[in-house]
Amino acid sequence: MRRHLVWFRNDLRTTDHPALHGAAQGAHVTAVYLLTPVQWQQHGLSDFKIALILRSVDRLSEQLSQLGISLQICTAKDFVQAPEAILKCAQSLGADALFFNEEVAINESRRDQAVAQVMQHAGIRVETFSSQTSMPPGSVVKPDGSPYSVFTPFKKRWLADYRPDHIDPLPAPKPQGPQPSPSATPQRVGDMDKSIGEQLWKAGQTAAMTLLKSFIKTRIQSYQASRDFPAQRGTSVLSPHLAIGTISPRQCLHAAHAANGRRLVGASEGINTWVSELIWREFYSHILAAYPKLAMGHAFKTETDSLPWGTDQEALERWQRGETGLPLVDAGMRQLNTTGWMHNRLRMVTATFLAKQLFLDWRLGEAYFMRQLVDGELAANNGGWQWSASTGTDAVPYFRIFNPVRQAERFDPSGDFVRSMVPELADLPTRHIFEPWRHGGAAGYPSPMVDLSEARQKTLAIWKQGRLLAEDG
Repeated sequence: MRRHLVWFRNDLRTTDHPALHGAAQGAHVTAVYLLTPVQWQQHGLSDFKIALILRSVDRLSEQLSQLGISLQICTAKDFVQAPEAILKCAQSLGADALFFNEEVAINESRRDQAVAQVMQHAGIRVETFSSQTSMPPGSVVKPDGSPYSVFTPFKKRWLADYRPDHIDPLPAPKPQGPQPSPSATPQRVGDMDKSIGEQLWKAGQTAAMTLLKSFIKTRIQSYQASRDFPAQRGTSVLSPHLAIGTISPRQCLHAAHAANGRRLVGASEGINTWVSELIWREFYSHILAAYPKLAMGHAFKTETDSLPWGTDQEALERWQRGETGLPLVDAGMRQLNTTGWMHNRLRMVTATFLAKQLFLDWRLGEAYFMRQLVDGELAANNGGWQWSASTGTDAVPYFRIFNPVRQAERFDPSGDFVRSMVPELADLPTRHIFEPWRHGGAAGYPSPMVDLSEARQKTLAIWKQGRLLAEDG
């Protein structure tokens, strides 16, 4: 019987896994997961995310064992060592072919090309599949074949090209024999213990599917109305599972399709809005695949790289710690620092504060988010930051600058979220909590770093001057 090796990466599940499904057709399957701790460090992955990955690999090994599939856990320092490590594993198992799902980011794509070359040179066939998005990057394009750079027309084309079979999840393969003993990842990787965040972020595809089913049953209908309020449990909180692949976008879209009368755009505005958010995620992955420079610190709008972005370390650290003196900004940053996750509305508020009111280089914020986020994904994180900084595709206009006080009044009107994250303000009445400096301040809480009105005018002047210079150039 043929022997196939499946290489798991950011797809830590047994269902809707094209590579696993393909490998299991008439062959004996073994799986491998490659730990790359130095590469994780170079990519700035957070301890929360690495720990969730390790725990999810453990759950994956248990589920593969039930299918009679052994998971080999190997270690390579970084992606440079990946070809040798995967080849060694394949040869030790006598594998005829290697199967894996493609990844979008440029370092991962280069790694995969190097692995494929080494395998093919050794006479081992390589088969690749697409699973990071429901429609493969490069498949949703303009009539002339060029990529979309604005979300709304991308979404229209995506929906026009959509067919129900695009979101039909693949089943897990049938059990192939006796159950091997599950493998386990190390308890510690460097200074990081994989138990970090264990109570906050449940690992594995079973936890992901349970979360999806709960969201569909109890909250998706009200998603449009409640998703912007951080004090409410209005979002799916599936982003950590999507980021590491314990659930697939097709599984999410399939569940939404079923709940919306077997239509992606149907009678429920809550479901329609959630589907739109999933398409946003697809959009950013397609953009990253089409424009690899975005993975190298470049703005999509290259002219914005010439703006005099600041690098004030003290100001950056105050923002990072959640000590800006703007309550909603600080609440968002403290949520990020303590949980590894931040509500999406607050990601926009905190990002625009850094890039617009403080006029610090948006790349500093992008990197800090990646170092903290349990759901950090290059495509989505970069896309969100460039949107907020007005440097990217479909970016918010440069003159649209979120006022964190008005945002707090609108989306945390009771002040409950601010109180939950900023204990220095917990005893303030609601009418004082968003601008405590106007009411005598609060013990232990700083005054605002900047005057919001003055900061806005300064930023607008910088942008206008930059636009004039670009036009003259």
